[in-house]
Amino acid sequence: MTMEQLPPKGVKREQAILELGKDEVNGELLLQLVNTEKGKCKTAAQKALAQLEYAPAAPLWAKLVKGKWMGSNIMSDACSDCVSEQIAPVILKRLSELLDEGDTKHLEIEQLNFCFHLMLGKASPKMLEIYRFLAENMERIAHLKRAPVYPDDDCTSWWITDGLRIWDVTPKEIERIPAVVLTASLIRNPDKRLQALADELNEHYGGSWLIPAFMKAIITQPKEQVYETYSPLLDTPQKDYLFNALGMLDYRSYPDDWTFERSGPDGLRALIFWGNYSYGTYDTRFTIERYVDLDERWLFDLAKDPEGKKPAVTWQTYNRGGVLYGSYDEMFISLLPRKVENPELKRVLRDYFHIRSQKVKVAESITVYKDATKRFGGE
Repeated sequence: MTMEQLPPKGVKREQAILELGKDEVNGELLLQLVNTEKGKCKTAAQKALAQLEYAPAAPLWAKLVKGKWMGSNIMSDACSDCVSEQIAPVILKRLSELLDEGDTKHLEIEQLNFCFHLMLGKASPKMLEIYRFLAENMERIAHLKRAPVYPDDDCTSWWITDGLRIWDVTPKEIERIPAVVLTASLIRNPDKRLQALADELNEHYGGSWLIPAFMKAIITQPKEQVYETYSPLLDTPQKDYLFNALGMLDYRSYPDDWTFERSGPDGLRALIFWGNYSYGTYDTRFTIERYVDLDERWLFDLAKDPEGKKPAVTWQTYNRGGVLYGSYDEMFISLLPRKVENPELKRVLRDYFHIRSQKVKVAESITVYKDATKRFGGE
């Protein structure tokens, strides 16, 4: 396509420019558009160009990352090494400065989150070094305190994105943030370098780095192999990290009487809501999903011991519509299709959620157990 072939203006021109980011041959044209377009079309040209390995654009990325929002609205959803290698040194320097600040005072976390947002899916050598830096500084990260962002803010919640947020935060949970970012990166772009890094950090540091290692396995390995390798950990303290990874999965299925347009096919997907929103200032939000498969034996295992105390499952993806934040049962039900074909599994689930709904005293408005009862209730 040439510049003359683009629609003359408006949304059609913007969308056509974004499409140019799917072909490496359009690098020169997109850089030209970055320099000539205005408004949304200029932003579209920058976003499209960021998808490409186009070396002449390197100075643009180096400039954008030094801005107030670090170019997060342009480069967060880009995985090119051209972008990654230019912005990684700036991100590493900023993270180091923020950790130094956090050692002595409560931290403004907006810039911290911009750094995390920009890391998504990028696998260049310099970006991998940022993960290693974070792994070496987990204890410092765990003890970060955030500054209030509104009047009467008690600062007990913490978030990476609008869809990854926890309440009643503890050092143990904050420590998981770098591992959660790597997990999201693997969902966005399971580059072999990110896969190798997940295994490296899990082997060297353990702990929360099991989360991305497990997600890597879910995305790349046969479901039977994943189950045989990781299910034994359900009987160990490491099970909490498995639940964090499972909390980023969601089974999308539509009712039989659904009359609206489907946003995608039925099936289990790894799902992340990324970016943040500030009214009248910026909106860097987008959704990423990747279809995966899970051995049915996990579901039988997760339905064991309905009488027992269940762990809080923090860092779940929350915009699916559930309202029991940190709930094991919300994590569990998100893995289940609307219709379960296996009659034995359906019986197990019916018994499990019946007992859980009696044991867990929740407000009438809570949807988790209502949904479970509707799906797996009596015949």
